[in-house]
Amino acid sequence: MRTRNYLVLSSQIAAAFLCGILFQKFGVPAMSKTTYLKLQEPLLLESEGKAQDFHVLPAGTALYIDRSFPEGFTRYIAYINIKGDFAAEKIVSDKTNLVDPIWAHPVQRDDLPFLMANTPVTKDDLVRILKARKMTREELAQIVREWKE
Repeated sequence: MRTRNYLVLSSQIAAAFLCGILFQKFGVPAMSKTTYLKLQEPLLLESEGKAQDFHVLPAGTALYIDRSFPEGFTRYIAYINIKGDFAAEKIVSDKTNLVDPIWAHPVQRDDLPFLMANTPVTKDDLVRILKARKMTREELAQIVREWKE
């Protein structure tokens, strides 16, 4: 009777040990550290290939590197939360349809007058843009002189 109890106990310990090893190997993965970029300046987003229709990706947005291409650009992933219903077309992905990302680029000096006149940009965003472009006071004064209200 005693040997049977030891046998049952040892088999339970062996089973628990085996379950621990299997869970560690195949179970829920541990939280891994993820590297991402946090925008220090707003980026302009092109709307369906039209650079004149500015939309702004705000500073502070997290971008996760997806893939770098030999053509000289890198694709990033940005996660967004959406409340409520919205109109969208459901696409079933297969090997024939490729990812069709939108393009983004830093605000350039030539973009500033149109951007300030046609896009709601906060004072903080504007300061970040100007600092990132390392604009001189003379360049800023010229932009303000050319700015049509």
